[in-house]
Order: sequence, then C-alpha cells, then structure tokens
Amino acid sequence: MKKAILMLCIACGLAMSSTYAQDQPAQDKKKTETNDSKTKVKPNTTMKDKAHNVVHPKNKRSHGTKMKHKTEEGKTKTETSPAKQ
Repeated sequence: MKKAILMLCIACGLAMSSTYAQDQPAQDKKKTETNDSKTKVKPNTTMKDKAHNVVHPKNKRSHGTKMKHKTEEGKTKTETSPAKQ
C-alpha cells in the first residue's frame, strides 16, 4: 500500500512539473542587432523578485530594466527604474 501511494505521488509530481515547464512565459529579454550596433535589454531583478517570479510565473516582478548597447566606439550600460504608480 505504501509503495502504491508513493508511486502515485511521484507520478503526480512528474505530471505537474512537465506541464509547469510548458506554461513558462518567455522572459522580457530583447535583442536588437544592426550592422553597426547591438542592444540587449533585460529586466533588473533582485533575489526577492526572483523568488516571487518562481512562485508566481504569471505575475512577474522586476525593478526596472538594464540595457547594454555595443557600437564600434565602445560599450554603454544603462539601468532604468520603473515609474511609480
């Protein structure tokens, strides 16, 4: 009986994890590339935000964005904070 319950729990866990992996939305990462420059934009998250995002995948938090812009002259990094609502 114990083995049957254990096997049922493992089967349910595998089924839940496979459906969770398929439901993950794409991150807000954006890449823009032209002949003379490249730009990457990613969300700026803290460890607390990352923990929240794992538990609530449909309601993600971030503290602004970070952008890397690369041209022939050099690289620039920019961080923006979200607007207060």
